[in-house]
Amino acid sequence: MSKKKRRYTPQQVHIIRKKKVIAAAEGKSASNKKEFPKRFPFWARLKISKNRPTLVIDETEVLDKKKNKTVDGFVHREVIHTEKPKDYEKVVPNPDPNDPAPMYLKRPRKLPKTLFKPHEDGWTMPEDLRKRYEKNNK
Repeated sequence: MSKKKRRYTPQQVHIIRKKKVIAAAEGKSASNKKEFPKRFPFWARLKISKNRPTLVIDETEVLDKKKNKTVDGFVHREVIHTEKPKDYEKVVPNPDPNDPAPMYLKRPRKLPKTLFKPHEDGWTMPEDLRKRYEKNNK
């Protein structure tokens, strides 16, 4: 079954264009999006998987499954509250000052940069993680 193309009325098209012009004038356009920090490690949000926070530890080439070619990507470790017996590493101290529950890091994975967005919550970086992953800065 083919996908049905959405058609807009002239009035809807006018409203959409007007909103884009206003957003561009206010500096909210896609070209003015926030940048990631230049040094590793840093916190980011993963756009998939419930916007889960993740620790970005390195930069590398990865295979984009949708485009079927290599693109720039990040090596990251997701942060979760679930404890597993051997796979996950406990983060001490907890990076989120507002959350008393302990957090755990999953094993490293590689994903394209387009699947990440900057983290806005002001989490602190535990010193042992900073020392371990600072060697990835070039």
